[in-house]
Amino acid sequence: MSILDSYITTAPNPQSAVDLFAGEWSSQFPQGSGVVSTPGTAPLFEDPRVTWANTMFGGFAGKTVLELGPLELGHTYMLQQFGAASIDSVEANSRAFMKCLIAKEILKVDRANLMLGNFVEYLGTTQKQYDWVVASGVLYHMQQPLRV
Repeated sequence: MSILDSYITTAPNPQSAVDLFAGEWSSQFPQGSGVVSTPGTAPLFEDPRVTWANTMFGGFAGKTVLELGPLELGHTYMLQQFGAASIDSVEANSRAFMKCLIAKEILKVDRANLMLGNFVEYLGTTQKQYDWVVASGVLYHMQQPLRV
């Protein structure tokens, strides 16, 4: 592969950014986004579990949220849609982090602060307090989940 193979020859469009990770997406972008992620079968941008939590626990509107492991930004997007004041999202996987940045730009998720790193280390160093912590799909990957 030559460095010249890394250039895009078409006019800028969101699909080109999504296609940088063609075949690697877990999440299906929300309807109406104008992009297709492949294989992208998980409806994480329209996840009923996040809707349920918003309804059952008094809502995310106006709240500060710490999100552990945003994967591809699906739940982050939903948290913003539900009115979260700010969302700090910590992702340890570098490729997932890059996909989050792409989704953030395409979907205009402007109340999220994405951070690349280990959330256990972050929790050990931050003094910041949050109204909510969202940890979906991460605790079972950990060697010491109770430490969180």
